[in-house]
Amino acid sequence: MNNPFDEKNTGEDEIFLIRESVRGERVSLEKLVLRHQAWIYNIAFKMVMDHDDASDITQEILVKMITGLATYNPEKAQFRTWLYRIAVNHIINMKKKKFEVRIYDFDRYVSLIEKLPDNRSFAGPDAELLAEELKVGCMMGMVMCLNRRERLVFILGGIFRVTDTVGSELMDISRDNFRKILSRSSEKVYSHMNGVCGHINPENKCRCSLKTKAFADMGMLSPANLRYHKPGNDRVRDVISSRFEEFDRSWYGPFIDQFRDQPFYNSPDMVHWLKGMLGCEEFRDLFEVH
Repeated sequence: MNNPFDEKNTGEDEIFLIRESVRGERVSLEKLVLRHQAWIYNIAFKMVMDHDDASDITQEILVKMITGLATYNPEKAQFRTWLYRIAVNHIINMKKKKFEVRIYDFDRYVSLIEKLPDNRSFAGPDAELLAEELKVGCMMGMVMCLNRRERLVFILGGIFRVTDTVGSELMDISRDNFRKILSRSSEKVYSHMNGVCGHINPENKCRCSLKTKAFADMGMLSPANLRYHKPGNDRVRDVISSRFEEFDRSWYGPFIDQFRDQPFYNSPDMVHWLKGMLGCEEFRDLFEVH
């Protein structure tokens, strides 16, 4: 899979697709969408923890890409910078999503988890599967406790290994500021997980396997509806660059690696959605897309 955030990826091969798309060549536009839909979707999902919300966000960003494509100037910025700055601005300024309203404070989030009863007797063929689902979801919940800017930098720089050079361009901040936000956000997530999570600190009592029954009894865990753990998917580490940057060599490395072991989620078929939108005369007229 093409990683748009790799510094070696200059995006020069996309210039032809962009020019053809602006001229009305829909196949080229579909190729652009295919290249970026999964990355936009995964950023969106890790920001909001909900697949429906992430799908809507991805569509909204792609609409902005499509309708603004004619204004893109390759002499001013790489397409990656142009597109993902649109994504960053959209995500930072959008209305709060449901999990952002529910999960917003580390201490409150940890307290709610600790209050749930432990149960060592929960067993069965799906016990391990559900424990992993809970682990991924709980770790994502910790990230949700960051503010949006910190969360985005943690996702980009921490989980996806976006360098400070590329990350600063996407966030429209200095490289030094990007590193500072990444360090601060990582410290916040690490310190709270290190204080409660048994996966990060074996001395902690909290274990996903002990909390599984409580979450299942509340209807929040089901083997028929895995929202976070996707056994058949690639891991994040499988699709990002194999080069370890300076931040990876710090003491946060092993901790953040657990986030890279999480799934890289399959995006909904945005090309099918795009064909439907472009087939709608009202949409074409409204956004002047032909």
